[in-house]
Amino acid sequence: MAVNMDYRDGIGVETLIALNKCFRRPVHPFNLEDEGKETFAEWEFEQSKRLNTYYLPEIDLLNEIKGKTMLDIGAGGGGKTTFYAINGATRLTGIDTEEGFINQAREFASSRNAANIDFVVADAEEMPFHDDSFDMCVMNDVFEHVSKPEAVLKEVHRVLKPGGKVFINSPPYFHPYGAHLTDVIGIPYVHLLFPEPVLINAYKKLALTTKSAEKRIGLRFGIVDSREQITYINKMTIARFERIIRNQRQFETVLYKLIPLKHQGRFLLKTSLRECFTKMLVYVGEKRPTVGAS
Repeated sequence: MAVNMDYRDGIGVETLIALNKCFRRPVHPFNLEDEGKETFAEWEFEQSKRLNTYYLPEIDLLNEIKGKTMLDIGAGGGGKTTFYAINGATRLTGIDTEEGFINQAREFASSRNAANIDFVVADAEEMPFHDDSFDMCVMNDVFEHVSKPEAVLKEVHRVLKPGGKVFINSPPYFHPYGAHLTDVIGIPYVHLLFPEPVLINAYKKLALTTKSAEKRIGLRFGIVDSREQITYINKMTIARFERIIRNQRQFETVLYKLIPLKHQGRFLLKTSLRECFTKMLVYVGEKRPTVGAS
């Protein structure tokens, strides 16, 4: 599918770009890759070393994965999946909807001699795996991207073995950088300050100055209901996530917590401001037996 690289200028776009010059962009793997400093997979691998801290002290994820058959949804460039393999998982399957990512993932895993991994181009809403195939599933920075989160949870339940667990960590939409545009836009809460058409057009204009503009734009945006939208995220808020977990019947909650942007701001998580001051929502669910199963 051809990527729409066109953008429309305007007062809003120029205002955003002018304001953007006042902020330093967070470190982003796309920029590191363009600069030849680090591949996307290498960045993922390094970031995975911090994953366990989200679940501690309640659960030691690195201990949980040992000897397990794992499913990694949103494998990306393979850095996360390879990290799990090196840290004791018996067998891994990583899936992603982007074939380019899957090809990178295979190359990266091979470069780290991780032979116990299969990478598959697949959609988490309808996975090509048998029932009860995996001991556990990990969705690291993924749940905010899936278009039908309820359907994904239902599929994860299907492919997990009885008693299997799903691990989810996800930044909420009202996170300072919840729009996932930080490779070119460094303004915190920019998605609360400007309407979506301005975000899209400003992003495109800025992205066109990079080496990988087509990849960036193609990944971020798509046409929905005859209108270009940010399709890379599903705008998952804390309230929406809690509603999904409350209404589903597939998983028993083992762990649910919010991690604040700053430790000093933990008290804000008990107020109506929690949506804007949460760094990460963390959830672990255990598969309930299917109704009617013997």
